[in-house]
Amino acid sequence: MAFLDNSGDIILDAVLTEEGRKAMADGTFRISKFGLGDDEIDYSLYNKNHASGSAYADLDILQTPVFEAFTQTNAGINYGLLSLTNVAILYLPVLKVNEKTTVSNTVKKPVSPSSGLFYLADTSTDTTTNLLASTALVSSDKFLTSDSSTGPAVLLESGLDTTNVAGDAANKSTYLVANNLVDSTFYVYYDNRFITSVLGPAPGATFDNTSLGTSGTPSLSYTLTNAPPVTTDLQLSNYSSARVSAGADGVVKNSSYSTTDTNVSAIAGPRASFTLLNFVVKPNLDTEYTRYGSVSQDVFGDSVLYSYIDTTIYVQGTKTGIQAQIPLRIIKYISG
Repeated sequence: MAFLDNSGDIILDAVLTEEGRKAMADGTFRISKFGLGDDEIDYSLYNKNHASGSAYADLDILQTPVFEAFTQTNAGINYGLLSLTNVAILYLPVLKVNEKTTVSNTVKKPVSPSSGLFYLADTSTDTTTNLLASTALVSSDKFLTSDSSTGPAVLLESGLDTTNVAGDAANKSTYLVANNLVDSTFYVYYDNRFITSVLGPAPGATFDNTSLGTSGTPSLSYTLTNAPPVTTDLQLSNYSSARVSAGADGVVKNSSYSTTDTNVSAIAGPRASFTLLNFVVKPNLDTEYTRYGSVSQDVFGDSVLYSYIDTTIYVQGTKTGIQAQIPLRIIKYISG
């Protein structure tokens, strides 16, 4: 790995794969597609008040050293640029975890301790009974249970997180569907030292506030199934990836509903899609708890001992590239 001097002309640095070199050798090499990204761009370097005039405002950006070309899949472009035909787009979607208390059978971060973590119960030698006894995890919707197909699950939503555009069906069509900004699948990246696979929603999962009429009460229906592994590379050591399906987010703003749409959804404006996640903990993690985590700790201050490992889950839209991070604590009951 090295940097290229970009202080002069713009540099195009390319590395051919074995297949590319073979095509070059037999005269059939043709570039048919390419992708663009801005991984190495620091937009804060843009200086609209440059001493030499506005033509030099982006000079520092253009002259920033860049990495030499990589041959690994997705190594050179982790944050790809979108090709959008509508040049008047004002808002791009985001991806957020929904922790609304109005939505049942989903995971929330416990109030105490205030660690900002989601909990995944390692049930390899114990059921969730002891975790349920904790004062911090007293409700079953506060933590994930390894390999549970019926939940609870982490609920994620994508959409335009702005109050400037109402979250109604018309705006969803205009701002999201028409501009091809709706993800039908998401990549999920997880540490394979602690997690063996990802569970995502099976076909037919629904999330809306319309099925119960003017009450506006949220309705979430799903079962989880093993997500297929994929080879997309996040360029993090020990991380594997899977692709989970997504459903159309049916939460809409409607003045006749007794429940406000933002009391149901984590997105302030039009919603695009949703997905749900659970995970399968790797069996026999005792060595990993000692090496990478903490052993026999009074985590919740109730004299009950647990071992745990903290890790991060990364979720990315396969079409839009929007991302979210989920801080996850894998926890195992020891005694108490």
